[in-house]
Amino acid sequence: RRLLTKLAGLITAMDDIYDVYVTLDELELFTNAVERWDVNAMDQLPHYMRIFFLALHNSINEIAFDALIERNIHIIPYLKKAWADLCKCYLVEAKWYYSGYTPTLGEYMDNAWTSISLPLIQVHAYFFLTNPTNEKEYERLQEYHNIIQCVGTIIRYSDDLGTSSDEMKRGDVAKSIQCYM
Repeated sequence: RRLLTKLAGLITAMDDIYDVYVTLDELELFTNAVERWDVNAMDQLPHYMRIFFLALHNSINEIAFDALIERNIHIIPYLKKAWADLCKCYLVEAKWYYSGYTPTLGEYMDNAWTSISLPLIQVHAYFFLTNPTNEKEYERLQEYHNIIQCVGTIIRYSDDLGTSSDEMKRGDVAKSIQCYM
């Protein structure tokens, strides 16, 4: 439960940063910092982003430390990739927003099934709910299987139906409903 609570807090804060608080240039710097997993990249970020980046970096490293101690598995590369993938999806949505672009439903869903954060949660949960025994099992996480994409799509549609009107009022990027219309 602690893992899921920590992830929910980090995902929510990151989503709010990408949706509301920054310029596109700042988002690109932040996305790059997460992709590189480099605390030195913090120097280029605004103060509040530094705080969040360091919280993210430390939290994920702590999760990886726990996995190393409890299960003798090194998971940092997989967690880093999952967070970088989520940041890249959020950045795509931000670019659509800043350019005023309304994607087709297909374009939107190609990005949105990941931006709902299911693949990220799945990667974290995998290492604590299963007992992976070899590198080949880890490598499967690098590819998102069709079942994860299908479940992510269902969750995305459900989320969009529940939040679309509120998000559109505050000027957020178009959701699946608007992309379909």
